[in-house]
Amino acid sequence: MFVYLAICLLVVSAFAMGWWFWHGMYAGSPRLKSILLVINDEPHDILPGETISLHPMDRIKILKISTTIPFNYDVRLVAKGFDVNALRYEETRLADMFTDEEIFDHHRFLIYVMYRNKELGRMVWDVQPYVEDWLDKADRIIEKDKRLAILERALCLLPDDRELQKRLLMEYRSLTQWKKAAVLLEKIYDKNLEYDTLAELLEVYTEMSDNAGVISVLKRIVKLDPGDVKARYQLAEALKKSGELKRAIKEYEGLLDRINEKDKLEIFKTLGYLYNRTGQSKAAISSYLKATKLDSKDANLYYNLSYICEKIRQKEKADVYLARAINLSPRDVKGRLKLAKRFMEKGDLIRAKKYLLQVLNIKQDSLEALLLMARLLEKQGGKKDLIKTYKKIIDLDPRNETVMYNLGTLEYESGNLAASLPYFKKYLEAHPREAGVHEILFDIYKRQKTAGPAFKEAMTLVELKPKEMSPYHFIFDHLNALGDYDNMIRVMKKGVTENPGDTDLKEYLILAYLKTGKEDLAVSEIKKILEFRPKDVKLLLHLATLQEKQGEFSQALESYKKIIDISHGHEEAEESYLRLRLKTVESDK
Repeated sequence: MFVYLAICLLVVSAFAMGWWFWHGMYAGSPRLKSILLVINDEPHDILPGETISLHPMDRIKILKISTTIPFNYDVRLVAKGFDVNALRYEETRLADMFTDEEIFDHHRFLIYVMYRNKELGRMVWDVQPYVEDWLDKADRIIEKDKRLAILERALCLLPDDRELQKRLLMEYRSLTQWKKAAVLLEKIYDKNLEYDTLAELLEVYTEMSDNAGVISVLKRIVKLDPGDVKARYQLAEALKKSGELKRAIKEYEGLLDRINEKDKLEIFKTLGYLYNRTGQSKAAISSYLKATKLDSKDANLYYNLSYICEKIRQKEKADVYLARAINLSPRDVKGRLKLAKRFMEKGDLIRAKKYLLQVLNIKQDSLEALLLMARLLEKQGGKKDLIKTYKKIIDLDPRNETVMYNLGTLEYESGNLAASLPYFKKYLEAHPREAGVHEILFDIYKRQKTAGPAFKEAMTLVELKPKEMSPYHFIFDHLNALGDYDNMIRVMKKGVTENPGDTDLKEYLILAYLKTGKEDLAVSEIKKILEFRPKDVKLLLHLATLQEKQGEFSQALESYKKIIDISHGHEEAEESYLRLRLKTVESDK
């Protein structure tokens, strides 16, 4: 009986087992329930379609694949590029299944559970190192370039990790790779819109000297916090630097309503400058005047006001502001000279002199001031001060010919003949044919009774101004005293040629001819004079005497007769006429 029951039980069990196997293999739809993994000694049941995150150093073993198929007959695991079936037999560290280069890659394996050629289910194994792994690896690398490459690779795999971003930014800063830092920060800001990121971006763009980037960041900061005065000021400064002056003006104007009164001074100054640069002269003047109310001791404000007023042709106001600026600038030579010129143009010599004296008190060797002072004294007529000023100018500018001439003239007119000579001589070195200066020297030498130099100047004058008579008279007296009649003939012949109507020169020439025995030439010159002075008894008597001496008795008688006709009772002529008459009668007999 027992045996029978046992046999029946075995038959029923075999039948049930067969039915179950047949039903699992053919009757039902096979499906995957789960896969049981042991990860670092801890079991994890992974469902179909689930993604599990793993680390390369995790130790994995596949304990069980749960399906509806009896004994998982014809069930297998498939994964592209990954030997997943090896994990069914022994526990393995994932890193041991990769090369050294692959350990730090991001692996995403699709694990398929297949029954014959049918997919029962799939799951994803996401394998990648932690951020700490990347940072640790980077810290262990000495070469900067390699360390940077590792960090950049890590960020590609983990683009949103803040720790990696901070570490990479630190590396960019240490290597002064500001452009890369800016790109990274811009990406971070696009995702998070954080104020702190903008602050970092501002620092980076500043280091890059990227003014456009600075402006872009500051605009975003101001948009996030309209009350950020510092950012607004920085934005205005950056716009000014980039040449966007009108936009800069708008920002500076916006600041005026957000700052204390005492802090407005620099804004007013800057606005004055920008208004002027953009052609808004009235606004510039208004801004600078507001600045003077806050700081009346700033000379530059008045200089700027003077400049703008002059530019728009408000010269009177320009002078007023320049005067205020000068009062605050005790060493300003240029400004004082400008005012001195302006007052000289107006004819206000007293005020002009005041500023010139201030300049010369500051800078005694100011040539420009001395020249202006000379012009002023020329108008005032102060000869003594003018001479002193001219001498100072000559000391500073020995080649100033105009001052040299004026100084010589002043000394000459003041009777200081010896003092004037050096200036005229120096002047003649540059202008050797200046007849007027030679005339002055001629006069000085005559008055000093220095015959030699006077004669030299006279000879120069007859060459430069041959129609001027006074040099000829001096030359005649000088050569006559020396008995140098040959030179006298040469000079007087030229004088007669240049002045054919002047009888004095002919007389000098006649005397020279007579002294040198050239009586025929003397007779010829006397006849020329008599054409102009036919009743000149003295010349007629000379002519008659010469004619008689030369044996021209008839001509001599005719000359004596003219004298007698002109001057009745002229004893010498009458006696000579009678004597010569008798002599000719006896000669005829």
